[in-house]
Amino acid sequence: MDTTKQTKIRSIIVLVAAAVILELTTAVQYFSSRQSIKEQFTEMAQRELNESNHTAALKQEVEEAVANLLTEIERHFADGNNDSIRNSIRHSLNSQSRIVGFEFCRVNGINGKPDGLYIYRDGEKNTLQEHAIDFDFTRRSWYSQAIRQKHFWSEPYSGRYKETLMCTFSCAVHDANGNVVGVLGADVPLQEVSALIAQLYDAQRQSLMLIILLHLFGLLLLAFIIQRSVRSIRKLEKVDAIKQQIENELNIAGGIQKAMVPKTFPPYPKRNDVDIYALLTPAREVGGDFYDFIIRDEKLFFCIGDVSGKGVPAALVMAVVRSMFRMLSARESAPERIVNSMNDMMTHENEYNMFVTLFVGVLDLPTGRLRYSNAGHKAPYVDGKPLPINPNLPVGIFKDIVFSQQETQLPDESTIFLYTDGLTEAENQNHAQFGVERMKKLLHAEGPRQLIEQMNNAIHEFENGTVQNDDLTMLAIKYNHMHSDIHLCHTISLPCDISQTSRLAEFVGTFCDHIGFTPNITLQVNLALEEAVVNVMNYAYPEGVEGVVNIEATANNQRLKFVISDSGRPFDPTTFNDVDTEQSIEKREIGGLGIYLMRLYMDSISYERRDGQNILTMRKYINNNDKRQL
Repeated sequence: MDTTKQTKIRSIIVLVAAAVILELTTAVQYFSSRQSIKEQFTEMAQRELNESNHTAALKQEVEEAVANLLTEIERHFADGNNDSIRNSIRHSLNSQSRIVGFEFCRVNGINGKPDGLYIYRDGEKNTLQEHAIDFDFTRRSWYSQAIRQKHFWSEPYSGRYKETLMCTFSCAVHDANGNVVGVLGADVPLQEVSALIAQLYDAQRQSLMLIILLHLFGLLLLAFIIQRSVRSIRKLEKVDAIKQQIENELNIAGGIQKAMVPKTFPPYPKRNDVDIYALLTPAREVGGDFYDFIIRDEKLFFCIGDVSGKGVPAALVMAVVRSMFRMLSARESAPERIVNSMNDMMTHENEYNMFVTLFVGVLDLPTGRLRYSNAGHKAPYVDGKPLPINPNLPVGIFKDIVFSQQETQLPDESTIFLYTDGLTEAENQNHAQFGVERMKKLLHAEGPRQLIEQMNNAIHEFENGTVQNDDLTMLAIKYNHMHSDIHLCHTISLPCDISQTSRLAEFVGTFCDHIGFTPNITLQVNLALEEAVVNVMNYAYPEGVEGVVNIEATANNQRLKFVISDSGRPFDPTTFNDVDTEQSIEKREIGGLGIYLMRLYMDSISYERRDGQNILTMRKYINNNDKRQL
């Protein structure tokens, strides 16, 4: 046997012997400490049992104290004696050492609003302190759950007026008729229970971790010495399999991400007033760029954004932000409100400090009026010229940022081009960038698809095989103003007086008669319009102010449009939910029927505040089945 082979065998024997010795040491330590660990666990189990009995006794004591106090409060409440209620709370608190404070909250207090009183024991001064509750306690679980369940133990929390960990036992307060009129809560400190739990957990963890780690270390060392070659090969095979699995999952994720943005073009083939095309190319399987657009109430809502970073984290944030845009654009009409709301939601729990550059636009298709709000994104181009933008900061950095709104009028046959920095910062093999000037030379293509395809081809030619280092997104929108050919236009101005609704009915009847609507359709149109106008008359102007509501009715061969405007207080009726017509009248909430009728009888409703006026626009498409004749 040669010397090299003998040396290898001896080395293996020594290493195996060392590993065996280490394992024997660990085993000896384990059996020697087993008895002491058993004794320690027995002691801790006994302490836990004692503490459990202590907690049960504390719970019973608190519940009995609250039940006795609740009886007194309900009696004093029936007498209307607030001082007696306060004195009863103080007396009960003085007689209870386990309770640090009582809160008594009325459902209907001053001016019909909920109010509350908190009386607690000041440990330093050994006196009772009293505070009016200055936060919205109706959102707290101890209040809302007590209203529903009559009594409730809350989860532990940090006190607002006493810096200590506590929980609250609360009960509903009833009047003589059994109606809930308030909530009584008792605060119980948890320092002893919390300290014991932490001590038991730490003791168990410290006792077990040392032995487990030593034993595991010995096993790993032995396995490494004996099977290191085999393990290396298997590890390499496993890494290759995991890599392949990750690649497959990323490819699926990339497909899902692309499916989240609109990808059918043209997206609105039946419309002649707008044409859209877009392209999203991630630098990796998934990325942080996105775009989106929807049409609601004859307005095109569109956005483009770039999430900081790349890969999976950016893709996850992208999915969240795109969902926010969809949700907000379904109910908001002002772009700055959409951006401000998205910023508030992103900064609420942004532990990883991710941010998004964002541009949001709202294009009114009948008029070409474009309102937009920018959040740190590149300026879009309109017919080859940059759109003036306020830079602002990206979304997700600071909570208290107020994003501004800007406005412009789009010319007929104009094209808006939006992009992310993956376009201008694309690099070739010499690390030169594509740049703005190259981009501007390609902004005069015939249509959105041709523009983006030419731009994409130019980028690939410029990169000349260089690996893409950033996500690339382009969005092009061509606007064609649709001339409405209005053949009918009526206007009327009414003072804010309910008695004027008869004039409104006559106005609607005359207008619908010119179109040839059946009496049933005319009645529906009048109901929807009357609900909107009466709402202005009742609520738009302060009492004593003589207000005016203006109605403009226009029609062409396709649709009717009613524009209701007033100079009263800002009020958006479209933000209210429809009334639940399934409920009985007794259970149904007051209000909401008006907007329900407007949505029922009109095809679209939109609101905006412009130049100090409320402007509510309602449209109804003309159906030949609804008419007697043209």
